[in-house]
Amino acid sequence: MKKLIIAFIIFIFSLSILAQSKDCIDIKNGSFKYLDSRSNEFIVQRKDSIQVDSCKSVNFVIHSKINWKSDCEYEMTIYKVNDTLYNPIIGKTFEFKIIKIENDSITLITKTLNKERETERIMHILN
Repeated sequence: MKKLIIAFIIFIFSLSILAQSKDCIDIKNGSFKYLDSRSNEFIVQRKDSIQVDSCKSVNFVIHSKINWKSDCEYEMTIYKVNDTLYNPIIGKTFEFKIIKIENDSITLITKTLNKERETERIMHILN
C-alpha cells in the first residue's frame, strides 16, 4: 500500500511538471504581451498563421501572416496596419527564433530579413 501511495504521488508530481512546461508548438496559438523599445505594451493574438499585435496606449494595430519554418522558427510578414503613417512597413518580413520558454516567458531572437542586426525580445504568455 505504501508503494502505491508513493507511486501515485510521483505520478501526480510528474503530471504537474508536464502541465507547466511548454514547447514551441504550444505557442503557435494564444495570447501574449511584450514591450516595444519605447515601453509601450503590445497584446498579441496568434492563431497559427495569423497574428494581430495591438497597442491601446498609441492606438496601433499590426496584422501579420506567420510562416512557420519549424516548430521554433517563423517568419512574420506585415500585411495591414491601422494608421497610414505606417504603410511603409507593409510587406516587411521579420524572422523569429524561439530560444527559450520558461514559466510564462518566451525569449526570441528577431531580425529583419536580409539584415544582420538581431534583437532579443521577451514575450509573456497570457493564455
